[in-house]
Amino acid sequence: MRLLLISLFCWSLLPAAEVFQDPRAEAFYQQYPKFFHFAKPQDLPTNLQWQDGSQEAEFADPQAVRGGVLHQFIPSTPPTLRRVGPNSNNGLRGEFYDNNDFGLLAAHPNTDHPIPALALRWAMSADGLTAYFQLDPNARFTDGQLVTTDDFFYTFYFHRSPLCNAPWYSDFYSKEFAGITKYDDHTLAVHAPHKRPEQISWLGDLRPIPRQFYKEFGPNFEQLYNDRFSPTTGAYEIRSGDFERNKSVTLRRVAHWWGDERRFYRYRYNPDAIQYTVIREYDSAYESLMNGDLDFMLMGLPRYWYGANDKPAYQLGYLTKTQFFNDVPRPPYGLYINTQKPLLSDRNVRLGLQHATDFQRVIDGFYRGDYERLNQFSEGLGRYTDRSIRARVYSPELARQYFAKAGFTQAGSDGILVNAQGQRLSFRLTFDTSDRRKMLATLIESARRCGLEYVPETLEHTTMYRKVMEKNHDICFWAWSVSSRFPAFWESHHRDNAVETLPDGRQVTKRQTNNITGIDNPELSKLIDEFREGTEEEQLIQLSYRIQHLIHEEADFIPGWRVPGYRMGYWNWVKFPAWFDVRSADEPTAYGLFWLNPSEREKSLADFRSGKVKGPPRAIIQDTWRSE
Repeated sequence: MRLLLISLFCWSLLPAAEVFQDPRAEAFYQQYPKFFHFAKPQDLPTNLQWQDGSQEAEFADPQAVRGGVLHQFIPSTPPTLRRVGPNSNNGLRGEFYDNNDFGLLAAHPNTDHPIPALALRWAMSADGLTAYFQLDPNARFTDGQLVTTDDFFYTFYFHRSPLCNAPWYSDFYSKEFAGITKYDDHTLAVHAPHKRPEQISWLGDLRPIPRQFYKEFGPNFEQLYNDRFSPTTGAYEIRSGDFERNKSVTLRRVAHWWGDERRFYRYRYNPDAIQYTVIREYDSAYESLMNGDLDFMLMGLPRYWYGANDKPAYQLGYLTKTQFFNDVPRPPYGLYINTQKPLLSDRNVRLGLQHATDFQRVIDGFYRGDYERLNQFSEGLGRYTDRSIRARVYSPELARQYFAKAGFTQAGSDGILVNAQGQRLSFRLTFDTSDRRKMLATLIESARRCGLEYVPETLEHTTMYRKVMEKNHDICFWAWSVSSRFPAFWESHHRDNAVETLPDGRQVTKRQTNNITGIDNPELSKLIDEFREGTEEEQLIQLSYRIQHLIHEEADFIPGWRVPGYRMGYWNWVKFPAWFDVRSADEPTAYGLFWLNPSEREKSLADFRSGKVKGPPRAIIQDTWRSE
């Protein structure tokens, strides 16, 4: 009852008319009158064909029940709770913001068709350049502020402000939109700079920023907001005291969330809280799962997946293993080569590294053949992926040929190649402290056969993240999450994110961007610019192919593997729909379809610890969406 009263009290303090209006934002709108437009409801076109997504099927289970605390783990707490700015693109960003916030529209996870989110209905102009939206008047941020058109205006001011120190967002909100129009508090239009496929998805993904929370937005933004959770429109929030650095982070469900009565959102996001406890070693987390201290855990590693067969939790029938096949763009797991570093700027060296890195041996041995070799940076994007591109095979002969072209022709006493200047062919290979570091021995031994030395470096996850984003690495093992089936090349491969020019004219490495290879190829950047401005699907497909071939030729990324879904173990008090999950789910929490039975948890743990048999072991394959 206390939480409910607090929530209702906070909401009563935030009627739309009293929400903070930043005078700097108002001045910003006046400074760009061609972008920010103000109209009246009667100015809306009269011939609009409104849609509401009602033809799409619901995908959550009406049997889902609300309640309980989901117990999860993290290897470390994130360096910041800010949603933008330095270090904000960390491993928990998806749980805090990306999966816990909504735009005007969402994509149906099985069909990719638009469905309502903050907007109840929408319409496109005849020329395909403007989308019109009518907001849900009941939609609120987690701090109780009502969502209005002004919050979408503020999105542009906030992200384009240099105070954010967020170059990707500044570029995106400057170039990917042509303007926004306010008709009233709950009616707006968003304008595109040019025609493009799936225009409604581009414009409908616009998300609001809570003005009330950012009333202290200023030059000290990074420090002031570093440990403060930004309100979202999702079902969960991090309250004061729920972020304990190096200990735990807890997400708590919002009482009377606006989505609870909405089609496509009811029956989802069911736990009352999600608690992430810091467990630094994955082996320790695995044992916590087997003891019932964690409710479920991803078990991608074969030694966890197969090793569970010998654990009492599985043998006695309390823990179920499920392998779920999805159909999503594949995260580019592999080695990212910092081309801004000496020697690594030589393409011949990078080509040699491609042939000297034996990921197939890692897949066959460390992963028992359960994973598949990734062939290039952009896989799983449907028609936009060029399937003719293949990963380079491991070959000491080919590796040494390329190293020789780079001047490394002599072997030292330890077998490592050196050039005429006495420089050794040696690079630091950075991994995090997860179980993946155990594959380092395989990569190091395979490289030595090619005259290459990989010097291992394993860092705690947050420390590694900071190092890579500062571009201080040589070569690192990494992967980016992929949220769209439409290719995104600018952030990872455009020179805008590789170098910057200082006031004195010097060019230096640009830090805190997603171009962690520092690749700076003028032809590649030109093609990426053309891709961003393209209007026709066939044209964009051809540009995508050319870009992928150039990225392959630059050899700044060594493809690792792809995983055709996810594997997990979960206790019997965790419940899933009969269809288990949706096509686009890359992990079980992505769409919040599961639920808990807290009373069953208590009984099951008591029975398990007494040695009582619950039933036969269960291993389930869910392959409805298998595409590979």
